[in-house]
Amino acid sequence: MMIGPLSHTPIATRSAASPSTSCDLPRDEFVPSTTEGYAPPDRFLWDSWVLADQGKYRLFHLDAPVDADPETRHERAQIRTAVSDDLKNWVDTGYAIESGPAGAWDDGPIWTGSSYREGDRYYTFYTGRNHRDGQTQRIGLATSVDGKTWTRAEKPLLEADSRWYETDESSPVFRAFRDPYVVKDPSSGKYLMYFTAKTKDGHPRYRGCIGVATADRLEGPYEQQPPVLAPGNFAEMECPQVLEKDGKWYLFFTTKGENYSPEWEARVGSQQTGLHGFVGDSPTGPFKPLNGDAVVAGTDSNMFAVRFVPDQARPGEYQAVGWFMADRPVKVDQAKLLAARVGGAAVGGVAGPMVEVLEKAYTLSEPYPVRWDEAGPHIITGRSD
Repeated sequence: MMIGPLSHTPIATRSAASPSTSCDLPRDEFVPSTTEGYAPPDRFLWDSWVLADQGKYRLFHLDAPVDADPETRHERAQIRTAVSDDLKNWVDTGYAIESGPAGAWDDGPIWTGSSYREGDRYYTFYTGRNHRDGQTQRIGLATSVDGKTWTRAEKPLLEADSRWYETDESSPVFRAFRDPYVVKDPSSGKYLMYFTAKTKDGHPRYRGCIGVATADRLEGPYEQQPPVLAPGNFAEMECPQVLEKDGKWYLFFTTKGENYSPEWEARVGSQQTGLHGFVGDSPTGPFKPLNGDAVVAGTDSNMFAVRFVPDQARPGEYQAVGWFMADRPVKVDQAKLLAARVGGAAVGGVAGPMVEVLEKAYTLSEPYPVRWDEAGPHIITGRSD
């Protein structure tokens, strides 16, 4: 489904140092994380993407306050940014895209997307939800002239087209129409927006696919097309990325091993969480699985939503960046912890004994070199290769 034309409203931004209004986990002592990688203090960092920009690297990542239940982060996600010279040392630059005003198409959580620079303007495509439609996912656009202050479109660019994609009303399991990733086809000059979706037909659990929409201009309007990859073997195919390398087109996505169909697991021999890839001769396929099992060589089960980032010091080469989940110790008031978990208040406001709990920490990985050969990319993590 194509939606347009677009009008724009400035985003109300806040500084990196301004406090969150979300319900953070009460804490009296925070023990810094020993996990590798970057994350703003007391924040969850997960799905991310990086824009290589004139010698700088601009990081965009999902952000939510740390609390007792890491799964609640999805309902409070916003897009936060940072900048680096080397993909290792990051400076927090605050929020780029936050929930829209009450009643807007994106007044709920803001989810994963991609960013693009063309001329003197930046474009970020992102996933939005609203409180009125619950779990319905739509794709929108925000633009910027400096990469810092963003203006969001008042209307979404896309929502699922029922000719090819499962709509919310038809979904028998969890929903998917998100994670836009945009490239320009050098042959046609058109812009291709890839996204996580589900086919309208097939096994109700294994309809995960990568959809596509095309446009003559970067800002749209975009016209949806049939999926470019619908293998019928995955429950979800998240965070797509498409790139051309040495005349071949690679389509990558992240999935969990538990999302494999029984047939796919039997074919490849085991479940593997992490980055998967397919390869073809054009940006719209047809695509075949890398290495027979689609698992990208060197994939680490602990690293999720991996992106290949152009290495600006080595033109034509890439580095791999994802995010990790690990445990870190936090000392909290036992009564406040219990209250946070049950959604109430500490009884009588009386402080309880201090206890140490293991809290999930989500941080950006360090950049890993990537070796590319006839079999495709090999991520050199030092763990599984």
